[in-house]
Amino acid sequence: MLKTDTENKETAEETVECDCDCSDVAPKKEKSLKSKLLWSLVFLAIAVLTVWAVTSQEGFSFSGFILFLRNLHPVWVVAAGLAMLGFITFEALALSTLIRSFGYRAPLHKSFIYSSSDIYFSAITPSATGGQPASAYFMIKDGIPGAVTTVVLIVNLIMYTFAILIIGIFCIILEPSVFFGFNVVGKVLIIVGCVCLASLALFFILILFKSSILKRVGFWGINLLNKLHIVRKPYKLKKKLCCAIKSYDGYVSQLKGKQKSIIIALIFNILQRASVICVTLFVFLAAGGEKELWSLVIVSQCMVILGTNVLPIPGAMGISDYMLVMAFSAIGFSELAAVNLNLISRGISFYICVIICGLSLIARVISYAVINKKAEKRKNRRQK
Repeated sequence: MLKTDTENKETAEETVECDCDCSDVAPKKEKSLKSKLLWSLVFLAIAVLTVWAVTSQEGFSFSGFILFLRNLHPVWVVAAGLAMLGFITFEALALSTLIRSFGYRAPLHKSFIYSSSDIYFSAITPSATGGQPASAYFMIKDGIPGAVTTVVLIVNLIMYTFAILIIGIFCIILEPSVFFGFNVVGKVLIIVGCVCLASLALFFILILFKSSILKRVGFWGINLLNKLHIVRKPYKLKKKLCCAIKSYDGYVSQLKGKQKSIIIALIFNILQRASVICVTLFVFLAAGGEKELWSLVIVSQCMVILGTNVLPIPGAMGISDYMLVMAFSAIGFSELAAVNLNLISRGISFYICVIICGLSLIARVISYAVINKKAEKRKNRRQK
């Protein structure tokens, strides 16, 4: 059967778009210092509102919370703190592994800064958009080429997504009944989170192995949106999609022969996500929780991660607390005990973690200033 004029036009258009010059596609602008400071203030505001909302539960008192803290088993509290540090360290190890696979040095103390910057700025910006640019800044500052930095961060993001899916699938198989302990809102968030993560994983797989399929699916979606009058300029969207696929294909070509490093990075990402779950588990045990319920606690925290990972709220603050209190209540804790457990586990795994990352970044920036000052003094001495 002969093609219609419309079909011929679309085919020609697609061919032109995929062969076009992508240099005029404007890159995303790096966020200014003012923007980052603004999001830091937003983060503080949301954090205060979250703590206020959680502590406004009937029967809660700060004196009772202090008494709850004093009764915690110190050994398990220390274990929770170490697990929180593991969250930062395992990402540092994943980044270090990927960087070294390209032949560049990445000692742990520097990789710790890359990880800290990712965690800190991901926590204070919507949908964690500030994490990777901040991490890239420090990597490039340390002499790692921009192209290598981009590939490393993209691969680590892919491994991060797969790590959450792997742990999520494992937990759902381990205790599927936990899902039904959440209310309707919690269930919807978990389902939406799973669908979004699965879609991201499929996107990454297509990028890695079948970018041509991704292009066809993308073009089909853009054409459909155009017919529904949702998209007015499909040509521009198709051009951006082609340029993005072309760019990713270039990154993928650089990963040949690095399968071992990628697998190791995946393992470190799985350990990183497991660290967050362990914080909640250790706090549960510190509070005298029954060891027979450990699997329910692990699965509950995993469900919270699945339900909040794709939310645009900085650090998923508020929603994570809401779901974690709900999870503890579903396990059998009273609402007051669930609130106390949430405050401690989130306090360690999120707020203290963000503070440590922020302090690490401040120390690193100061060290840069000191190094530059010393270098300038040496230069002046040589000139004299």
